[in-house]
Amino acid sequence: MQFEVYQIIVPIVSLFFVLGLLRRFWMSKASWQETIIGGLFWTAVGIFALFPDQISNLIARVFGIKSNINAIIFLCLGLIFFFQYRLFFMIKRQEAALTQLVRRITLEREDNEARK
Repeated sequence: MQFEVYQIIVPIVSLFFVLGLLRRFWMSKASWQETIIGGLFWTAVGIFALFPDQISNLIARVFGIKSNINAIIFLCLGLIFFFQYRLFFMIKRQEAALTQLVRRITLEREDNEARK
């Protein structure tokens, strides 16, 4: 098996990202969920760089798509839409929480001013 340049560089870069995530976790700058999800992502990227043909053929067989490149494209598009959907609802939740906080602060200020 002959390795290409990216098959050496990408796993090393992935390892640095995983180590950075672990360092951020130990410094309490990242939650355990962020660390696990990020670690799984960068580990998958590193493994995919090492074995691109085997993994893309496996994905193509699992989804029943004849071309392994098309399978990778469809999988990535699906993941992008999924994460966009999640981000949309996270932003909606943040907006609702911010609106509730602003209302509470305003009511408390009005109440304090009325007492004076």
